[in-house]
Amino acid sequence: MPLKALIVDDEFPAREELACMLEETGAVAVVGTCEDGEEALEFLRERPVDVVFLDIRMPTMDGLAAAREILALPDRPRVIFTTGFSEHAVKAFELEASDYLVKPYAQDRLEMAIRKVRDFYGGGAKPAGLPPVGVETGGKLPVWANGRLVLLNTADIFFAKAAGKRNTLIVARKGQFSTSTTLRELEVRLSRANFVRTHKSYLVNAELIEEVVPWFNNTYLLVLQDCPVRDIPVARHYVRDFNLHMHL
Repeated sequence: MPLKALIVDDEFPAREELACMLEETGAVAVVGTCEDGEEALEFLRERPVDVVFLDIRMPTMDGLAAAREILALPDRPRVIFTTGFSEHAVKAFELEASDYLVKPYAQDRLEMAIRKVRDFYGGGAKPAGLPPVGVETGGKLPVWANGRLVLLNTADIFFAKAAGKRNTLIVARKGQFSTSTTLRELEVRLSRANFVRTHKSYLVNAELIEEVVPWFNNTYLLVLQDCPVRDIPVARHYVRDFNLHMHL
């Protein structure tokens, strides 16, 4: 089923161009367009959608202010910022944006953003032209470090660990990074890249598991290849699913 989308942009040509590009993917149904943030919020309170394509520089209420209000909605959609300016990227991802697209849009980049949203909602049938995100497609995970957006190859991530509300630690070959994406959201996104949940606080790259060490109460400790952190736990509640995933 196509994603239901709302386009928010104060420029009519920009709204029409984006609507056309989205319809061409076959993965998105544009159910409404708005000229500013206030109009968008009125629309969303009456008609929830799956994703909002949100311009940043708009009169009355800009996209960043609108995104803060959207986060408070009971059925909040995913937000993809669309803008002609790149300097707002840090603030956009702090507001839990699914993606950040800079105008003029490239079709392949737009489709990548759509895949992220579809994976968040659990995938479903993928239309032609939108292969699943994963290692086989050169999948990358955007994370923040020292004020810069770093794109990590999913194959180079050892594990992710919940580190507080809306804060997740990513341990990878390039070092340690933090993201506001929850562990559950990462689990959905990285499932096709062979990541497995081993604990309420851990999501592990199964491709890098080198040793499974029996521990007390029929649980395990994991040793990951080249990982600087040892003894990743497999909690008792997750042992059955872990065994099935690893064919143990």
